[in-house]
Amino acid sequence: MEEYALLLSPIVVVLLIAVYFIWQLKVREKGKIKRQIIKSGDKGESKVKNVLRGLEKKNSRYKVYHNIRLGPDITTTNEYDTVVIGPNGIFHIETKNYGGERGGIIDIDSKGNWILHKKNGYSKIITNPAGQVGSHEYRLKGFLMKVVGVKNLPTQGIIVLSCDNITVRDNEKAAREIPILNRHELADYIKSYKKGKIILYPRTMKKICKKIEAMNNMAEANKMQALEK
Repeated sequence: MEEYALLLSPIVVVLLIAVYFIWQLKVREKGKIKRQIIKSGDKGESKVKNVLRGLEKKNSRYKVYHNIRLGPDITTTNEYDTVVIGPNGIFHIETKNYGGERGGIIDIDSKGNWILHKKNGYSKIITNPAGQVGSHEYRLKGFLMKVVGVKNLPTQGIIVLSCDNITVRDNEKAAREIPILNRHELADYIKSYKKGKIILYPRTMKKICKKIEAMNNMAEANKMQALEK
């Protein structure tokens, strides 16, 4: 009886209500942070889309895809911010909007650690996107070999910083396998890659594009089916 009375006591009820509201506040705060990250990422990707519009013109030699899924099969895919198919290579681009609109400084040490210093004086360690780009490279190679049926094609991962007010201080002396570019450098980098030499013939490019579109149509269909269930 005493335990039953304790459970029903006003103090216990108040404590339970307080715990519930604290939990709700944390859930809402996490949701707010997640929405802010998504919004910031969307802004960055939109900026990159704008600088690549020149590659999407009617008579362009390049084909540009945004927000697509690729992998060796439909059940094993990665999501890519941007993929560009061109006569001189296949490029997969990871966009980062570090610093938001205000910007800041990114320090990269000799071990590949990234530290973001914001203009308000706040600093934090951020995940080196090279690992994410490496995973994309692996899935892309699998897609080209198993889905498209071609291999040994030139692929290049790129990290693009979409914020104009971000500065990178790279302490790595050797040239990086994955370039870190400002968004305004991206289109010129793609066009001059391998000195613009034609490596992919039009029929190969067409085959790759056809398979990309087929895989993403299937992925979209699967998504719609899952939502209907």
